[in-house]
Amino acid sequence: MKSILVIGAGKFGHHLAEYLCEMDNDVMLVDKNETLIDEYSDKVTTAQIGDFTIKSNLAALGVEDYDYVFVCAGDFQDSLVITSYLKELGASYVIAKASSLIHEKFLLRNGADRVVYPERDSAYNRAVEYSTRNVFDYFKLNEDTGIYEIAVPESWVGKSLAKINVRKIHNVTVIAYKLNGKVFPINSPDYVFSSNEHLIVMGERANIKKVAK
Repeated sequence: MKSILVIGAGKFGHHLAEYLCEMDNDVMLVDKNETLIDEYSDKVTTAQIGDFTIKSNLAALGVEDYDYVFVCAGDFQDSLVITSYLKELGASYVIAKASSLIHEKFLLRNGADRVVYPERDSAYNRAVEYSTRNVFDYFKLNEDTGIYEIAVPESWVGKSLAKINVRKIHNVTVIAYKLNGKVFPINSPDYVFSSNEHLIVMGERANIKKVAK
């Protein structure tokens, strides 16, 4: 379990905080908008109202005690100020939300340890999903590699992972299978593929496209 502070309860911030809580983390969600905090306070560990562009308000949160701090403020100027103050106050790892390369440069300059682009990443993932046949979901790891949810190729049905020799022949790694909305890890080379499941595989996009055709 991690201790996580999420600053900003907008669309990205409150979803992030809720998902982190569902994954058994200790999450504090803060925002200056009282309506947002009232709406989401029962979905996180703790919540607090305040203007966290004021350094003393940030200091009162004990930011140095959190494993991660996410800066999800809607206003870019607020993000810069908050990020700078967080590092001055000793926050160990700050992840800031950006919407452009210019934003990223300034946030990194102001002390962010990492910058994320939720809108861009979501758009890219959907583009991959809908432009590649038999791909149902996608998570980008780097420019070339990702984790994909794909249909089981027809030629694999009824055969084992070892018999197909997926990693050597296709240059992809089968991680798990998904059935009825639940994901189950594949730990044995004797696992036999079924047509009524999806596969969770990792590899380069070009190789995944060949498998998914």
